[in-house]
Amino acid sequence: MLGSIFIGFGGMMAYSRGLAVIGNNVANLNTTGFKGGEPLFSNLVYRSANGAMNGASGASQRGAGVSVDTNRVSFGQGDLTDSGNPLDAAIDGSGFFVLDQGGRLVYTRAGQFELDDDGYLVHRATGDRVRVTGEAAVDGAFNVEEHRVFSPVATTEVKLRGSLARTGTETYALPDIVVKDTSGTDRKLSANFTRDSANPLVWTVEIRDADNAVLGSTTIQFAENGTPSDDYTVTATVAPEGEPAFDVVFRFGSAGTYAGVTSSAGVTTSAAQVVDSDGLALGYLSQIDFTDQGEIELTYSNGEKKTPATLLLARFLSPSELRDVGGGIFIGEGARSPVLAQPLQSGIGRIVGGQIELSNVDLTDQFADLIIVQRGYQASPQLTQVANELIQQLLALGDRP
Repeated sequence: MLGSIFIGFGGMMAYSRGLAVIGNNVANLNTTGFKGGEPLFSNLVYRSANGAMNGASGASQRGAGVSVDTNRVSFGQGDLTDSGNPLDAAIDGSGFFVLDQGGRLVYTRAGQFELDDDGYLVHRATGDRVRVTGEAAVDGAFNVEEHRVFSPVATTEVKLRGSLARTGTETYALPDIVVKDTSGTDRKLSANFTRDSANPLVWTVEIRDADNAVLGSTTIQFAENGTPSDDYTVTATVAPEGEPAFDVVFRFGSAGTYAGVTSSAGVTTSAAQVVDSDGLALGYLSQIDFTDQGEIELTYSNGEKKTPATLLLARFLSPSELRDVGGGIFIGEGARSPVLAQPLQSGIGRIVGGQIELSNVDLTDQFADLIIVQRGYQASPQLTQVANELIQQLLALGDRP
C-alpha cells in the first residue's frame, strides 16, 4: 500500500506537468510559428517484488506509476495568413528559416523579418540575421543598402515600325522620340523622312536632336512589295551638354519583312511609331517581396526588378531532435546536420511572401486533452487517500488486544 501512495503522488506530478504543457499550448494559441508540445505519458519501469529491475528474477512484478515526457514537440504546419508586411514570409511545407545568432545557426518557422538600422535582413523578434545565398550574400546575410538605387542605362537601340507613302505626301516627321542619356535623363530626338522625287521607292531618313541638328542619316530602298531591300540602320551620336556622348542605333526593319518600316503601293499617308527602345532611368527601391522560390525580389521606381539573393532553408530528417529555446527559436545541438538548400529543393517547401504561419495548436484538441489530464489528476489523490485509509485500518487492527 505504500507503493500505491507513491504511485498516486507520481500520478499527480506527471499530470501536473502534462497540464503545464497544455497550458503553454493554449497560452501560445496566437503566437506566430509556435509549435505545440505533446505530453507523452508512459508507464514507469516494472519492478519485481524484491526491487529488482525489469527482467530480473523475482516472484512477481508490479507497475510503479506513470511518467510524462514534456519535451515532445509537434511540428505540424499551422495555417497561413496575410500579415500586411511584404517582408514577412511563411514556409508552405517542410523546412526552417536559418538565422545567424552570433555565429551559431538557429532555426525558426516564424518568418517575421525586417531591415535593421544597417540594412540587414533580420528576424524581428531576435535581431538575428537571416541566412541567404546568392552573389549578394555577404557572409551569408543580405544587406539592402547597396541595392537602394538601380543605376541608369543609356539608350543603345530604337526600333521603328510604320508605313511611308508611295504617292502623295513626300515628307514625314516622327517627333518626340525619347531616349535616355548616361544619367537616365530623357532626351528628345526626331526622325525625318523625305521621298526621292525621281524614285518613290527611295526614302532618305535623318535623325535630329532637339536643336534640329542632324545626328545621322541613311537612304532606304524599298522593293516593289513595299519591304526594305536591306537591313537599314542609322547610328546617331547624341552628345548632351554636361554628359558623356552615347550612340543610338535606329533600326527600320529587316529585308523582305513587314515587321518594320514599309512603303506599299497605294499608301498615300505616312505614319510611324517607336515599337521598342532600351535604356533605363535612375530607379529607387520601392518594394521588397519574396517569390515562391525564396528569392528576394527588389522592385524599383523605373519599373525594373532584380533578385540579388535567395532565402536559405534547413530540413531536418528528424525535427524532434530540435530543442525549443523560446521565442519561436529552435537549436539543433546534438542533432544530425540538416540539409541546407533553397526553397522547392531537396524536399523543402515553397515560400509564401507577405504571410505568416500561425500556431499549430488546435484549441478543441487541447480542451479534450485538458479534460483527460484533469480526470487523471483528480483520480491520483483519491488513490493516495484510499491507500492511506487502508493503512490506518491496518494499524488500528494492530492496536487491538
